Amino acid sequence: MLLKYAFLWIVSFVGISAVDALWHLGMWGRVYRSDIRRVALVLDGKPVFHNASGLLSQVLVITAFVVLAALHFHSDAPALKGIVSCMMGGILGISVYGLVNHWLIRDWSLSMTVLEVIWGPIIGAFAGFFIVWAGKFLKVY
Repeated sequence: MLLKYAFLWIVSFVGISAVDALWHLGMWGRVYRSDIRRVALVLDGKPVFHNASGLLSQVLVITAFVVLAALHFHSDAPALKGIVSCMMGGILGISVYGLVNHWLIRDWSLSMTVLEVIWGPIIGAFAGFFIVWAGKFLKVY
């Protein structure tokens, strides 16, 4: 059973991270690329990122989503409860992050704030749906 959950986590990490990258780099990449330069350390024209911290934050968010969705696997409405739980997790983890950054970081743009506030419940709801679907598909529950 533990191996099934580990595999579910890996599948969820890949699937949700791909959608997250599409949002940040594809759909809204121009806004993020231009606005992040105002707050990031830039060397030779390129922002310098702390990749380990970025990866760890993604691991923590995906882990939280998997736990929130999995808590409802054996409930009477796992899809609905998993989606709503992860949507709330997205608001707490991502929307609040955008608001706090806007509050604390002088040049954090309103555009990035609005995109993060909107993105939190969207990626959370998608994560809940995806994890519940993948859990059923992989016969985790």
